[in-house]
Amino acid sequence: MTQQQTGYCGWDIGGAHLKVARCDHNGQLQTVRQYPCALWRGIDELATVLQKVIDELDCQADIHAITMTGELVDAFSNRRQGVAAIIDCVAQTLPASLSHVFAGDRGWLSFEQAKNQWQSVASMNWQASAMLAANQLDTGLFVDIGSTTCDIVPFQQQHIQPRGYSDHERQRDGGLVYTGAIRTPLMAISNKAPLHGYFVPLAAEWFASSADIWCLLDELGEAQIQDSSADGQPWQKPYCRQRLARMLGTDAEAASDDEWQQVARWFADKQLQTILEGCFQVISASGLPATAPLVGAGVGRFMAKACARRLNRPYLDFSELCQHTDAAADHAPATALALLAKQQLS
Repeated sequence: MTQQQTGYCGWDIGGAHLKVARCDHNGQLQTVRQYPCALWRGIDELATVLQKVIDELDCQADIHAITMTGELVDAFSNRRQGVAAIIDCVAQTLPASLSHVFAGDRGWLSFEQAKNQWQSVASMNWQASAMLAANQLDTGLFVDIGSTTCDIVPFQQQHIQPRGYSDHERQRDGGLVYTGAIRTPLMAISNKAPLHGYFVPLAAEWFASSADIWCLLDELGEAQIQDSSADGQPWQKPYCRQRLARMLGTDAEAASDDEWQQVARWFADKQLQTILEGCFQVISASGLPATAPLVGAGVGRFMAKACARRLNRPYLDFSELCQHTDAAADHAPATALALLAKQQLS
């Protein structure tokens, strides 16, 4: 492959999924995909999926840009060990000479540099997406709501302005909210729900997740979800209602479909409020102008759009910054890495 033909692959290695985006030598996005990758089961899961992607995309000779959040899974004793294990696994599949590990505002690192400077690469995928937004807009609030978490990053004068960089700092400062569109257990959203005139305390069990709520409210479809449901049944409304009913200690037949829709709206409102609290906290610290748009990314960006309305801010979909590709907005960090690599590593 000649230099003119070289493509650029962005890899976002999470604890539950592997996301990859590829653009050609002109920076034109060619593919953005997500693959199930249960990294908590062990590093072999990643090795298998990596090889599958390489075989499908035939992209081994591309320039590779890599980020990760999977170092947090409990298969590893600590984050440092997780970073090292992930990099060693990637190094067995991707050529070191063509691979660059993303370190946010510190630039790009080799495999060995990344292991030594692990704190600069651990869970820094959010920086790639926010930087890409800041490159194209002067000022805004970047909000990426994925399957598990929500990142909230202000930027002004084309520079991102997070108060913290590590997950601990960002959780403390409101920039990382542990709630997402698919995998969040309902008991983490609220401890009760209204039904038949009562507030019913929820079972402290993983009987249902946020995906059940958003499927019932027609914001997510079965085809958008690669995770298994709490009971292993499909992401179809009758099963979602039954899983929701279990949280209240009953069965779906105990209430009408409209009543379960109302319960779903309760959880939706509670989850939106949690994200809004993070937005208010971040905005209060950043001094972001009231006219600055909210840029929504992630599979749950329908929530970001709702937050923009409640914050009385203009809404801009991340796809508009990524060649109007919905999949690019769904998996913003991988997309951003591929495009940033084209800009900075060519």
